[in-house]
Amino acid sequence: MVNMLKKFLLLGWVLIISQQVFAAEFFVRPDGGSWSQCDGSVNTAYNAGITNRQCAVKHLFELLDPQTRSTVHIAGGDIVNIMNNADGSRAEYEMGRHGDYTTGNCNESWNYGCYMPSIPAGSASNPTIIRGEGWNSGCKNPPQLWGSGRATQIFTITNTEYVQLSCMEITDHSSCISAAGYPDKSLVCDRSAPYNKPFADRGLLMTDASNITLTDLTIAGLGNGIKAGRLGDVTLLRVNLYANNTAGWEGDLADGNSSSNTGTVTFKDSAITFSGCGLIYNPGQADHGKPHACAKQDLGGYGDGVGTTHTGGNWIFDHVQVMHNNSDGIDLLYHELGGKVTIKNSRIEGNAGNQLKISGNSEIVNNIIMGNCGWNSRQDAALGANGENCRANGSVVVLQWSGANDSAVLLNNSIASEGDCVIMGGQRAGVTVGAVAQSLRAVNNIFYAMPDFLQPFENSCMFYTAINYPTMQVHNNIIHKVKNYDSPCTNFVKNVPAGNNANSGVCTNAGTTSFYDNDDYSVISNPHWSIIDVGIKHSDYSPLVLGFEANKATFKDADSPAHNQGYTGSVGGVAVPTVDFYGKPRDSLPDIGAVEYYLPPKAPTLLDVHQVQP
Repeated sequence: MVNMLKKFLLLGWVLIISQQVFAAEFFVRPDGGSWSQCDGSVNTAYNAGITNRQCAVKHLFELLDPQTRSTVHIAGGDIVNIMNNADGSRAEYEMGRHGDYTTGNCNESWNYGCYMPSIPAGSASNPTIIRGEGWNSGCKNPPQLWGSGRATQIFTITNTEYVQLSCMEITDHSSCISAAGYPDKSLVCDRSAPYNKPFADRGLLMTDASNITLTDLTIAGLGNGIKAGRLGDVTLLRVNLYANNTAGWEGDLADGNSSSNTGTVTFKDSAITFSGCGLIYNPGQADHGKPHACAKQDLGGYGDGVGTTHTGGNWIFDHVQVMHNNSDGIDLLYHELGGKVTIKNSRIEGNAGNQLKISGNSEIVNNIIMGNCGWNSRQDAALGANGENCRANGSVVVLQWSGANDSAVLLNNSIASEGDCVIMGGQRAGVTVGAVAQSLRAVNNIFYAMPDFLQPFENSCMFYTAINYPTMQVHNNIIHKVKNYDSPCTNFVKNVPAGNNANSGVCTNAGTTSFYDNDDYSVISNPHWSIIDVGIKHSDYSPLVLGFEANKATFKDADSPAHNQGYTGSVGGVAVPTVDFYGKPRDSLPDIGAVEYYLPPKAPTLLDVHQVQP
């Protein structure tokens, strides 16, 4: 028995060592050869003089054949390098029926089936890696993989684990959108035969997968950026989901089975913008790469930045921009199957529905959340005329329970609203769990109400719920000019503790009329924000420019009622953040809101050296 155990252990070690020793590296480049000509083992172009096959292959399809979807020339733990052109310019690889790839699943009668099989599983020590040139030097010029022929997806990551994708642009070459009812029919994707149009339906399909890492990817201009469900751990680092005309992340597989996740899905240093809008493909022209044709739901449009059906797992958004999506920014209202949603150090702004919708346990800390849900109405017609405006009344933060012990924490956020209410809470519709031991804690936040976009004769209300939370902790907030629904200045503030700089905060209401004057400092609740622009017209749509031009929620001066008025104790087990949204340290008396006031250093006094006597 002991000898048998030793043999099994030895076999295990042999398998592990074998995987490490025999993991291969492949190269793909436009001047490579076919699989019969090259084995992909060497980063060199193909020429007729090569007889030992030691050269790069010309396309990923040579390694992951879409025609059969069973011919796979890479194994788990292998590395595939996708190279640019020999002169250093960006390579563009067509991902669909073209050239030598026209049989089987790539037959012209069903072009949409021309997509690669799933990527083989790696291991914790040897993940399977597909990476673009420049992956290790800042990814400044990633190769482009563009979908054509109505391809169902570019990458398939199903029934696999330990897979890494990095440094690629995944897109198509069409300006079309999916909304069938859009008034300009020339912009609606033609899905009829022949299936030779230059668009694809999605960038990635991820199902029944775990330990997946996506790094330095731009997924833009498709139907869904990512369609995913039944996931374990997935990490997105520096991923830009941009102008995918159905959704950025679509979490409803609609395959007749559960789509629920069980692991941790992490978005870090990423952006999800302009979902539900098209992306202009017009190379060489000024409008190339800009969003257009946002389509509201009545026209067949959609546009959640992140949306799911019934799901669980942990969701983490850390330093993420969720901006100008054509429906909700982050919709996790069906997060009812366990886990927690954490949103921190992020900017959520200008989404056309609710900025955040969350069910279950949540922590929302150190975020700038601008609920200018009518942003589309203030843009050029080609972009926003047919987009949503304050869908579902546009309340900024929707926090609802689905379990008996669900806890929601809002801590050190700066939130502005032109929707119906700043916060909607209580029991999620369709849930039978009543008020048991649920809690809502809102501390150190700025809640800034503006005229309701859909009812401009009044301001946003502070808080609405049909069934209240059994436990509420609400204090040290700045509540500015909310509608006088349910007397918020007295009824919303609850359970102010003793010590730790605790106070009732500052609150004003606008009665039943509308009020907006950001420069009226006679209003004691005015936080002295530098500027609020609910209709910003951006000069560019890259994450860098969007973040730079967005509303800052910074204080003009130290006279803000938020300055040094923050609570310093723990809130529902969550500590006050030690740095603010911009990474500046908070002192022993933190400010209320996401941004800490600081006095810029004075410029040094310069002396005229000719006046200095020896």
